[in-house]
Amino acid sequence: MAHVEDQNSTTAEPQGDATAERPTPDAAAEVPVRPAPRHWIGGALEPVPAAVARVARPVIEGHGLELVGTELSRDGARTVLWIYIDRPEGGVNIDDCARVSPEVSAALDVDDPLPEATYEMRVSSPGLDRPMMNDADFNRHAGREVVLSLATPLAGRRKFTGQIISADEAVTVRCADGEHAVPLAAIQKARLRYDDIDIGKRARKR
Repeated sequence: MAHVEDQNSTTAEPQGDATAERPTPDAAAEVPVRPAPRHWIGGALEPVPAAVARVARPVIEGHGLELVGTELSRDGARTVLWIYIDRPEGGVNIDDCARVSPEVSAALDVDDPLPEATYEMRVSSPGLDRPMMNDADFNRHAGREVVLSLATPLAGRRKFTGQIISADEAVTVRCADGEHAVPLAAIQKARLRYDDIDIGKRARKR
């Protein structure tokens, strides 16, 4: 069984006044229904991220939140398991992360999908560079710039940076050298690209 270090290590981008009232049931009902994802990036389908998502999703949804995705990364010799959560209407905060973290950790202790003996779990908001995990994510953010990192080269390159046009089994992006259709199954990681303008707009909203 894997040992989780610092189980309550939670991060979330600032969302303004943490004491602000939650949406009323009537307001929540106005949140548009999002299309269900049909195709996932290759990185999300790898055994460990897929198994973690399968265990964590019901716990997270039990709190009225949604699982954005899971990722594994390295911090020196340490393995870090990232679990990204959000609200259907957006606006997840650090209290949400702290509430979900111990329950997800306990669920992973029971059904341990990680082969490493020691890892650190971090529950976080998606952040400005939101991870794109499936076709629905890409379509929801059509028009935004995205960075696609591939496990194996496609047309001689492992990275594509461009504007999202549309997505199905492949995501079409408009790059500096033209449009490219990149199969989702070939993508290891995908994140929205942000710049100082995005940060300034976010700050003015707070």
